Amino acid sequence: MFEILFWFVIFLVASYLVRKLLMHNVRGPFRTIINVLRYIGVMVHELSHFTMCLLVGVKPIGISVKLKSEITPGQTNPHGYVRVDTHGRTFLQAALISLAPLIISTWLFFWSLSIVFTEGINPFFKILAGFFCLTLFLGAVPSTTDFHIISLVFKQDPRYSCYQVFLVLLSGLLTWLILVYFEIMLMMDFFYYILVGVGYGILKYSFMGIGKVVYNIPAKRSSLSSRINYKRFTRKRFKPTKPHKLGIEEAHW
Repeated sequence: MFEILFWFVIFLVASYLVRKLLMHNVRGPFRTIINVLRYIGVMVHELSHFTMCLLVGVKPIGISVKLKSEITPGQTNPHGYVRVDTHGRTFLQAALISLAPLIISTWLFFWSLSIVFTEGINPFFKILAGFFCLTLFLGAVPSTTDFHIISLVFKQDPRYSCYQVFLVLLSGLLTWLILVYFEIMLMMDFFYYILVGVGYGILKYSFMGIGKVVYNIPAKRSSLSSRINYKRFTRKRFKPTKPHKLGIEEAHW
């Protein structure tokens, strides 16, 4: 489980370096090939955002992938975006959606790489898988806007954001301890992260139940300010600050 997290970081660095290398050093007809691969990489990038929105319960409003630049007419510049309903989104949702291209592209890269090195597969499909690996390198890195959204949503409610991070780390630790203690080996690494997600849900609603019991018992004897602080820390959702009040244009993926 922790090994996959390590590979996420390695793939992020490698993807960034490969994209910079190809974008600044490839010229002539090969540039056209790179732009086509970049376009496919952007499609995977935006579809990753869109898919993660559906998985974490954030409503996607629209998706767009374009080949030509909107600033310089006629210039090829693959780009895209996914617009979402930002009402009530949490830090964990924002982080998963923003990092979705890296997460999904890493899994797709290792899957494609297994096709390349598997014997008995048609060479044509191996070549396609090799080119697909390159497209993933060109589109896996989250954009500056993606990282900005993570920071922005965290600052909207730091206490609840830290609480979510704590639950994720606790769920990961408990999952690892249980699997090691009972010597359980899963067939696919992907299932480990499903277990972490299940553990997160169990811990979240367990703490909510315990919190309600603890809150209701002394509620009559506690001060109004302490009850307000408790609700503020344990609330499930928060109302995000409107972008125009922050003096910035509304961000989107």
